[in-house]
Amino acid sequence: MPEFCYSATKKEIAEKGYNLVPGRYIEFENRDETLDFDTTMKNLQSELADLLNKEKKLALLSVFKNLGYQINL
Repeated sequence: MPEFCYSATKKEIAEKGYNLVPGRYIEFENRDETLDFDTTMKNLQSELADLLNKEKKLALLSVFKNLGYQINL
C-alpha cells in the first residue's frame, strides 16, 4: 500500500545494507509542499472562534493575534 507498507525482498534489504528504515522502501508524498498555510489558517479562524467562545480560552486568542491571525469573537 503506497505510503503505508511495502513488502521488500531479502535481496532488496541486502542491497540497502540491511537498513530497515521505512523511508528506504516506502515513498512518501510531501504534503507540506502543497499546503497553503495562510489559506488554511484563515479557513480555521471561524472554527476556532466557535471553539474559543465555548471554552473561553482567552490566552489562545492573544497567541493567534501575535501570530497575525486575530480571531474576532
